[in-house]
Amino acid sequence: MDSSSVREGRLISKDTSSSNGTLSTEKKYLPSESKNNSDTTKVITMDTLKVDSVRIRFMSGMGKMTDAFDTTNVLHQNRFLWTDTKYFGELIWKIPGLFYRDIGETGKWGELYALGADGRSIGVLLDGRPMNDPVNGTYNLFDLPLEFVDHTEVFSGSSSLISSGSTGTSFNFISRSYNSVRPMTKIRYVQDPNGALLTDGLFTQNVARGLNLTVGFTRQVSQGNYPQVDDFKNISPSLNAWTIRTRLRYNLSNRLNLSFSDLYTKAVNGFTGGVIPLNSSDVFSEATASNRFQHDSRSRHDLTLSAIARILPDTLSITQATFYYSTVEREYWNPPDYKYFTFQDINDSTIASFRGFRLQQSLLLHPLSIIVGAQLDRRQTDSTRNLPKYFESEQAVFGQAEFRISDIFIPTIRLRFNSLDNAHSLNSGFGATSKLLNWLTLRGDISWFYRYPTILEKNWKDSTFLRIGNISKEQHSLIQGGVSVCFEEEFQFNISMFQRTIKNAILFFPSTTIYGSPAISLGNISKTNSTGIIGSLSARWNHFEFYGIATYNQYTQVDTAKSLIPDLLLVADISYRNLLFNDKLDAKFGIRTKFFDRQMGMQFDPQTLTYYENTTSILGRSTTLDLFTIIRIGDAYLSISWNNILGAKYILTPIYPMPRNQVRLGVNWVFVD
Repeated sequence: MDSSSVREGRLISKDTSSSNGTLSTEKKYLPSESKNNSDTTKVITMDTLKVDSVRIRFMSGMGKMTDAFDTTNVLHQNRFLWTDTKYFGELIWKIPGLFYRDIGETGKWGELYALGADGRSIGVLLDGRPMNDPVNGTYNLFDLPLEFVDHTEVFSGSSSLISSGSTGTSFNFISRSYNSVRPMTKIRYVQDPNGALLTDGLFTQNVARGLNLTVGFTRQVSQGNYPQVDDFKNISPSLNAWTIRTRLRYNLSNRLNLSFSDLYTKAVNGFTGGVIPLNSSDVFSEATASNRFQHDSRSRHDLTLSAIARILPDTLSITQATFYYSTVEREYWNPPDYKYFTFQDINDSTIASFRGFRLQQSLLLHPLSIIVGAQLDRRQTDSTRNLPKYFESEQAVFGQAEFRISDIFIPTIRLRFNSLDNAHSLNSGFGATSKLLNWLTLRGDISWFYRYPTILEKNWKDSTFLRIGNISKEQHSLIQGGVSVCFEEEFQFNISMFQRTIKNAILFFPSTTIYGSPAISLGNISKTNSTGIIGSLSARWNHFEFYGIATYNQYTQVDTAKSLIPDLLLVADISYRNLLFNDKLDAKFGIRTKFFDRQMGMQFDPQTLTYYENTTSILGRSTTLDLFTIIRIGDAYLSISWNNILGAKYILTPIYPMPRNQVRLGVNWVFVD
């Protein structure tokens, strides 16, 4: 994203959707214009304490894929302190064109949509290394702690070709690098109803000249909306999860920095299968939850070794190399529930791993800016009941060239050549940005991608998982175009149109076995098409700020119109922020509303952690209203929010009712020495 200056007491406005092709994330708020007001959205100075002997060694940008830097990104750690958010899934709505399908339970595997594609086509990366599950190709956003991330690069269209093998959208979460001469501790705590607690602790300190150690943990527990029952008929937590993270960064010189990170997650999750509408006239009744016995146990270990260097005489030409290795293990149990006539006794396990290497070189040869790189991935599974012993190797080379002779026309071309075993594909794209006036920017992008079937789509074997013929790779084409209007620093408006066509789309459908049991079928269909309009509006007047997004989408399979996600999504919040009580209290008060149009939706399958098309009933429109307050007292940020204050009954995933009328409390506190 384009760099932007941060000035005290001003609204920072700019086009974050310029030549880098990134999705727009234009919520930019800084404190009052009063000269006496400090810029409290900047990170606390104690958070990144530096001394001259360390600063000269530090190279910024490790793990980034572009040279641009945007301190106003809504997925930036400076923004987390002034929201009541719990995890990244709750921030997705701030980016137009995205939709996150939630089942209303802490820790559960959600589904992300972006510009007409689901999570299998969306790349999730951490410091440039892939995080998508090697089996089903998606990622659980609950597994990534907010406090581990500094900011996020969001790639859209052809710009995603340099980030991963995604088909048009990818997120690169950049972990935070500290240089703390004195020991620093940070505590974060969030409490929701139903015993849902999140506790995060972090400690960091430089242990030698240029060498920083950061350790942290995240603990999440929840009783869930529907209490779980274990094998001995005892009530058990719906979620019991730990995440432990360690990071060593050695700033060897001002031309070479090294980093090693270790991220370990262990989670035990309970599943209910949703509610049984036939057993009650009110599907929001907890008494109608089905099959409270099923649960899983997941563990994941991600190791990453990274280096950033200036090996060329030009200090602006950066070289980055990343080695990574991950193991993923999961056990799933679904004992019979004779009360609801589910007689299956399922005990699955999957053991998978992936490793790889990524190399990227940037070259700045004005007016030409070049990025070239290569990536090697190897994914494998052990032999289990549902998966054979299998491995696949994927190689990729990629490049980007941007010509910046004048702001009137900035063209960019991107290419990525992939080879997966004996299959080859060339992904390509072209984008252009034109800044016609200081307040008017035009942009366009066209790209072509291929998505290979995941290991689950190719190899999963089960009597309730029916594969229709051989599964072939998808062919995506994505066209985008938009306009950004920015008047000084008080108003910004963005609107874009997109069209995605997928040939040989790989889809999941509900089915039945030859014995009449529920099943999932999988196969290619000839074509799907998504066409939409997305927009965002941010405005600030005095101490008030407004931010809103709109996403309109039309989806067809072959020639049949379907609503797998809401055709129309509207989200807005308005907030007031000021220094109160003689500038002693920095406080922000806000109201937030969301509107979801009717949809058929997608059903969740806990056995495979996938979503398949719902064909039973349509989900109605819904509008929710939230109130929130964030107060800064010294080095502590306190938040309280009253969510869904009108008690709206709504469902985003059949048939898991979303929470009604609940209060959330949170605190984020920094300690030094």
